[in-house]
Amino acid sequence: MPKLSLAVRFAAGSILLLSFVHIAFWALMGFWVHLMGIKDNQFTILFVAIGVISVLGFAGVAIAVGVLKAKNWARVGALALGGVSASISAFALFVLFLLIALSPPSFGLLTNLVEDNRGGFVKLGLAYLFVFSLAVWWIVLFSRKSVVAQFSSGAEASIPLTSSKPVCPPPIALLAWLSIISSALAAFSWPLIFGRIPAMLFTRVYPIQTSQWIWAANILLFLLCGVGLLKLYRWSYDATIVLHVFWTVSLFFSQFSPNYPGYIRECLLALEFPSTINDPTAFVFPYWLTAILSVVPTFLLVVGLFYYRRSFLRAAAEAAG
Repeated sequence: MPKLSLAVRFAAGSILLLSFVHIAFWALMGFWVHLMGIKDNQFTILFVAIGVISVLGFAGVAIAVGVLKAKNWARVGALALGGVSASISAFALFVLFLLIALSPPSFGLLTNLVEDNRGGFVKLGLAYLFVFSLAVWWIVLFSRKSVVAQFSSGAEASIPLTSSKPVCPPPIALLAWLSIISSALAAFSWPLIFGRIPAMLFTRVYPIQTSQWIWAANILLFLLCGVGLLKLYRWSYDATIVLHVFWTVSLFFSQFSPNYPGYIRECLLALEFPSTINDPTAFVFPYWLTAILSVVPTFLLVVGLFYYRRSFLRAAAEAAG
């Protein structure tokens, strides 16, 4: 059994516990949606999406087990999991703060929803605050040199000293795998989502036939970039930056377009959103808010890409040489 500190073991246990809670919660949500009845495909997409979210929780289980076995990839995975969990929790806390503290009239039906369930929203905020604090602790803990040493000792002993094969920086490798997995999930969900909704680039909405080519090209490009990053191809790094910047800028300007509410309504109708709701866009946040919030994660991602660019290009040069 690897010699790990008590803090690392406790962190692994917390990751394992939260992963099981995540899996069980979303599984119960999926069961509830199933009990509501999947009629005329109105809830099929929601049911599949919940199922995918629940299954993703097993990644946390694998990371927790890997940490307990002192696998360095699991330590990197725990850092990534902490970053994702902290980002989602921070976003949720920000939204809940806007709803509870401000409750602007422009939120429409959401204002009444918050007023009727303010206590529940406060409890939900406390839960997200707990997860956020825990995720930040994971990031701090698994970044410490003393903890890194606990994971590197076993790995260094099993790798020959003559091995100098260049490898992709771990954060970039993680992004590459996320690109590959997201492309696979997009292809899998094609009959339910991307094969049915139109594409909107900047302020123009394209017909469904053209949109299918746009979505297919996007899936293929992200897949190629992910594989290229893992193979240390120089072109893949710049292509990844261009792809993320292009879609973020397009989404930003689209959400400020007067055509955007109609586009959202068209997408919801194409996905056969439950007809029991008279106005499916009534629960959507103000578009200026979603536009700003959607830029922040990609901006941080692009900053990280520029930060690791030199390390990646060095590894790519060594691989090419």
